[in-house]
Amino acid sequence: MKVYTSLANPNYGTIPFTDFASVNRRTNLRSLNLNWRERDLPERERTKHVHRFHPYLGKYIPQLVEIFLRKFRPSRVYDPFCGCGTTLVEASVLGIDSVGCDISAFNCLVTRVKTAAYDAPKAERELRDALHELHTRHNPNLFGGTEEIETNNEFLREWFHLKAACVIEESSCERQSTSRTVYHQMLDYPFRCALL
Repeated sequence: MKVYTSLANPNYGTIPFTDFASVNRRTNLRSLNLNWRERDLPERERTKHVHRFHPYLGKYIPQLVEIFLRKFRPSRVYDPFCGCGTTLVEASVLGIDSVGCDISAFNCLVTRVKTAAYDAPKAERELRDALHELHTRHNPNLFGGTEEIETNNEFLREWFHLKAACVIEESSCERQSTSRTVYHQMLDYPFRCALL
């Protein structure tokens, strides 16, 4: 049996590699232990900046892309199956021109959102203005009224808007007061009509 030492895996007994910024053209990738576990590379670090924007199941961790981009330092990157744009985002962070495509229009939208250049102060101002306008010009009450409605039912108070909770409570009381015979007749009626 012939062993190809040049393709052998690194020693997984060593500490996994996490010093991503240190990777350069001279870095020997075969010597790096890229076998990360949750404790080695926690989710909060794996999904840095915009990578957490949308949970895309097929994506790979950005640090892996970063390692290869730092090692090979291409002038341009093309990703024909860009998915949610992990490679394009990492290329952008490193100042590398990139282009990508995907068969899914939704994935292309997510990628455009994640890779577009934004004026952060302007976006913050516009968001604050929109929230202020919503608060001052529009009634924040979902059901149109400003009155406070009370109900004694703790479950309804916790899980529903107060007006909806009161409507639910009122309809529940009405159903209970309806005689059992009439109530069953109302339930049976659609089935009798279907049989005619």
